[in-house]
Amino acid sequence: TPPTATITTPTSNPTYATSGSAISVAGTASDNVGVSQVTWSNDRGGSGTASGTTSWSIGSVALQSGANVITVTAHDAAGNLGTDTLTVTYTPADTTPPTATITTPTSNPTYATGSSTVSVSGTASDNVGVSQVTWSDDRGGSGTASGTTSWSISSVALQSGANVITVTAHDAAGN
Repeated sequence: TPPTATITTPTSNPTYATSGSAISVAGTASDNVGVSQVTWSNDRGGSGTASGTTSWSIGSVALQSGANVITVTAHDAAGNLGTDTLTVTYTPADTTPPTATITTPTSNPTYATGSSTVSVSGTASDNVGVSQVTWSDDRGGSGTASGTTSWSISSVALQSGANVITVTAHDAAGN
């Protein structure tokens, strides 16, 4: 008869999300004769032996960004195995704002034109990823640029005099 393994910490649910780079895992195991050991593995790397048998714990499982499937296996003396899995989704806390750079019509902070419209383009970057680039003109008008890391605005309507065009790169964390 195979033993049973049950993960109870950080949750008894099959999935868990965290912004921490490591988690502690704990639970219980049982067998009709006796549990000899409890081992664990992360499909994204790392494995080991838990402390305890019928009540076991793992002090720290290192996580990789994205889904990590942690499998806990209870062993009995006859070589039978019982498993439980927990899929932990690790999303690092993103506090780094993206950057936006205007390259066209100029990379200089000022530009003079006799046209009533201007096309603006440039680049944006982020440590995780740029989700969108928006623009606004202090004299009226705003919108979303085409593209993200390489973006463009086909036509910004200009008013006579100085128009301050602000381009903003956004990431998924709201930076």
